[in-house]
Amino acid sequence: MLASVMAPRSPEAARLLSLAADYMLRHGVGGISLSRLAKDIGSNNRMLLYYFGSKDELFTAAILRAYERFPGLHGLMAALRDGDGGLEERIAYGWRTIRAAEHRAYVALLFESFSIAVREPTENRSQIAAVGAEWPAGLTDLFLAHGREPAVARREATQLLALWRGLQFTLLEGTDIAELDEAHDRAVASMFGGGGRTERSEG
Repeated sequence: MLASVMAPRSPEAARLLSLAADYMLRHGVGGISLSRLAKDIGSNNRMLLYYFGSKDELFTAAILRAYERFPGLHGLMAALRDGDGGLEERIAYGWRTIRAAEHRAYVALLFESFSIAVREPTENRSQIAAVGAEWPAGLTDLFLAHGREPAVARREATQLLALWRGLQFTLLEGTDIAELDEAHDRAVASMFGGGGRTERSEG
């Protein structure tokens, strides 16, 4: 999903960043101006710009800080890489980790921030670069570890990430978890079934 946040430049910057992450997890990011955020976390525009440079950089850092508060998500790529079981079992574990109730607030924040960043790319370059920066490489490594050649691994990582993102969107709509799990597992079996095989790229 996301890359790691850089260490804040001072204890006060770290405090403000944590407050901003708390605020975004509670209220989201839609329609929030820098001045409103500053007021609600007990700061002001000047100090936030001093520590973070721009609204885009602050929002990106706060979203990344929020991500780090969910170790199940933040450590998921390592868990998939180092876990037990075959490919389909690891993918099933990955999906069930993502859709767990304790991660719902972050999933909602991720989708909201990404939609805003795509709609207003000039003002949100850092958010676009950060969202999704970590998982494509992690999933590619997962498929490589299960015998795929590099081109195939990259393609299948893209397919899996697209499946997960679509299901997360449906999850936020309120679709039944059991229905989503079944849809996920059927799709995975269809796309990646026989996970131990070695698939060669075409051409």
